[in-house]
Amino acid sequence: MTRTLALALAAALALPGAVLAQTLTVQGADGHSVTLTDAQLRDQHRVSVTVPWGEHHTYAGAPLGDLLALVGAPSDARLHGPALDQVVLVTGSDHFMGVLAIAETSKAMRDAPVILADEEDGKPLDAKQGPWRLIVGGDLKPARSVRMVTTIELRPVK
Repeated sequence: MTRTLALALAAALALPGAVLAQTLTVQGADGHSVTLTDAQLRDQHRVSVTVPWGEHHTYAGAPLGDLLALVGAPSDARLHGPALDQVVLVTGSDHFMGVLAIAETSKAMRDAPVILADEEDGKPLDAKQGPWRLIVGGDLKPARSVRMVTTIELRPVK
């Protein structure tokens, strides 16, 4: 490792709240998966959600349904009948998991969006929360608000 690279790495690790680059894996019910970088996630359609808990922060990021569509998940008009027999598992690097019914990820079935946030109040998430955090719009408590998300999996219930 060159001295310059070593110094740059040490400086990045020393920054308070610095979040090192990582990737996110989204896996479909059939096992097909995609790996996304921060830049690819930022290129997705973005929405924001203001949460009623804590200090009422506003989070911004990609709708979870859009990310699941990348691995063939049904949404909106295609989300009916047997397609509803699926759950979404969102896991953080601390191994905490949040579980949602696939219907909760569809904008056609909810007033408030479910997003994979990368910003809080217009600023990137800090290392304690990010680089990505699940925000379930409409939840009155952050019980399913998984921090430091690493994987999103779609699984059949049966």
